[in-house]
Amino acid sequence: MSEQGIGGQYVPLLDTSDDEDEELFVNMNKELESKYTDYYQFIANSKSIRPICITEDVDFRNMSFVKKICWWVGTFFKLLSIIMLSVRTDRLSDVQYLRHHWLFYGGMLGFSLAAWSPQVIDTLGSNGILQEGIFRMDHAPAFAVCAFGLFYYILSISFFFKYMGPWMREKFGTAKTLKFWEYFVSLAWQIQTIGFWVLTITPALFEKELEVIPGWLTTTSGILLVVLGIGSKMGAIYGTGYNTYYWYDMVTDIPNAYFVEVGIYKFIGSPTYTLGRGTSFGAALHFRSVPMLVAGVVDLVLINLFNKFVEQPSVEKMYSTPKQKEESFKSTRSNI
Repeated sequence: MSEQGIGGQYVPLLDTSDDEDEELFVNMNKELESKYTDYYQFIANSKSIRPICITEDVDFRNMSFVKKICWWVGTFFKLLSIIMLSVRTDRLSDVQYLRHHWLFYGGMLGFSLAAWSPQVIDTLGSNGILQEGIFRMDHAPAFAVCAFGLFYYILSISFFFKYMGPWMREKFGTAKTLKFWEYFVSLAWQIQTIGFWVLTITPALFEKELEVIPGWLTTTSGILLVVLGIGSKMGAIYGTGYNTYYWYDMVTDIPNAYFVEVGIYKFIGSPTYTLGRGTSFGAALHFRSVPMLVAGVVDLVLINLFNKFVEQPSVEKMYSTPKQKEESFKSTRSNI
């Protein structure tokens, strides 16, 4: 992968001719201006989705060592917060985007923080900072909430891609469909997250049976799996870009500009659908929760069914030429 760019401009990671580069740069300022007048309309009018790798528009050559370190640290926290909060936190540093879409984005960020607040309060209670046990739930309703969250997430995004998205593009246009999608998928992610979380506020099951397994072993193994899962998702976003993480090509019916096989994709095709699920299993081990372990298995099965019956048919249809097919299946995308 080539870490190169020209301040604020998108530079291909793949080889292009001088003529293509010249044409790209001549038109770039106009494209950037229209992008930040209305980002979503810019995407809707684009012939392809870019950038792909998150370093595509970064000029490392003109950065000092300190600036490079700051960029990587900042990017690390962007990736981590995107995965944890299920919202595009990379846009917090995009002044031009916020200037035109601050109200829309502020509502989405506020919703995400509100959805996370019960978990934060519960964690503070567990550590003695707030009253402990504010949130408690019996097994039956918790299992129902968890099941709803798991199936709502996968069924809602499947329904959107198969039926709602195409209808909305025809009825309201691609730009408005994309804006709606960002709220829609964030809601689905938050519901799924809450479904897992409620399993942590129920009375413990199988405590006596699990006593034979040392607590340090499950805690250590759980933390390692969580780190593996989050790291895999971060690596996937790094290689395919923020937009691909949000299925922009499937939402807009606009193909990605190209595919690259970098980082984690050199070793595994669908990191967030496989290794990325380590977060669920790691949490189950940490909390010594059998129900959460079962939920993790269900989630793993559901997301791979989605990949097989919804995502891959869409990928095959969109990237229909033999060459595009070969490249697209080399780099399966990186969604949550």
